[in-house]
Amino acid sequence: MKNIFHFNNFTLRHFLTDTCRMFAGEFFIFLVCLSSFLIPSFICPEKIFCDDWLKVEVAEGELVWIDTSHWEKQPVYIKDGYYRDTVSERWVDTSYAVTQGYWKTGEYKVWVVERETVPHTAYRYIDTSRWETRYREVQVLTPVNFTIYRGTDSYGWSVYAFAAKPAGLRQVTYNGETYMAEVWTIDYRPYRGGWIHAEKWVYRYKFITQRQYYSEWVQSGYWQAYTYYEIVDTSHWETRTGRYWVDTSYTVSQGYWEEYVSRQWVDTSYYEYRNVWVSDGYYTSPIHGKVFVEKNPKYVFTRWHKDSAGNDCCMVLKIGWEIDNSQIKVGEEAKRIVRASVYEEVVRYKNKGIYRVDIFDGSFEASSSGSVNTVIKFDFAGNEESILHIYLFSQDGQAVHVYFSNPINGFRSINIDYGGTNTDADGWLGGNNYGEVIF
Repeated sequence: MKNIFHFNNFTLRHFLTDTCRMFAGEFFIFLVCLSSFLIPSFICPEKIFCDDWLKVEVAEGELVWIDTSHWEKQPVYIKDGYYRDTVSERWVDTSYAVTQGYWKTGEYKVWVVERETVPHTAYRYIDTSRWETRYREVQVLTPVNFTIYRGTDSYGWSVYAFAAKPAGLRQVTYNGETYMAEVWTIDYRPYRGGWIHAEKWVYRYKFITQRQYYSEWVQSGYWQAYTYYEIVDTSHWETRTGRYWVDTSYTVSQGYWEEYVSRQWVDTSYYEYRNVWVSDGYYTSPIHGKVFVEKNPKYVFTRWHKDSAGNDCCMVLKIGWEIDNSQIKVGEEAKRIVRASVYEEVVRYKNKGIYRVDIFDGSFEASSSGSVNTVIKFDFAGNEESILHIYLFSQDGQAVHVYFSNPINGFRSINIDYGGTNTDADGWLGGNNYGEVIF
């Protein structure tokens, strides 16, 4: 046992992870006793592992491309078929022509092809309708202003103007011209006797004759004779006399049926539903906010170890988020988290590979601030390269990836000797219980 606890240039971590499996019986009891005086050396370490132990990955830039490409079942045309031999019959024509004849002297008919151009007279209507400018004499009123007194003068009228009464607007003739004049009359008998009668004609308008021009459509036209030509077929038979060839040729019609084999394509093409990759997506503003992680206990052990109450060791994990919507664009929907996926990739000792532990994977009501609480037990120990991944998904498809190193210890206690190890024990034992990251 003396050699076992010799720590000079020897990493106790590797020793314990290897030997704890070898001495699962007696050595485990010894470790429990040993923990009574060794545990205080790391329960309150002087330095918590890496102040920025939480890491985050988010898309950067003014716009983020959200890839919604997906597999989609679509009908795909599958061209298929085969050739089939078919026996058919066909007619083999062995007909032939016999060319013969003789020369003869006498009358014979000849078809003479002939054309004749015949003129014809026809008529077409020439429309000469048009607009013509015409005029008419119209009477119009033009303003005038002069006065004529009858039975008095302007002075006498002014004296008795108080007795004047209007007689209306009248059409009158003056010096051969026609006017419209306002007529006023005085018909007054003074109290001292006598009779005063006078008229005043105020000429307002004069009738004058003006020439008014206007356009009028005049319908006119005539029939014009013209000549057109028609080609007439005057072909005919002509009787001629002389030596001509009498054709006595004839055709012998004969043949037979024979069978033959032909290859025909039988089309069996069809449609089949297959998964087709549909490229799709859209741009949206990047997501901003804060994520906090609370882990308990700080040092995580496998489930095969017991806590102070005798229960299997586990890890309590709380993940919270607060989304900052103050920078979203006008008209854009506020960012909210609708789903979370949490898992750990446990890198096992002695190159036994990576063991994935699913911690949480589920959807929930969309919220700009919220949290997820979960408890997980680990079956296998893992070194400091074991990473716990947290993915938060917004309703528009964006993802926030927070991750941190989360070793899984395979023993209850260990002597932390800063002088005898090359790395800070918190780095390969865990040692973090709360952290925040802003993105």
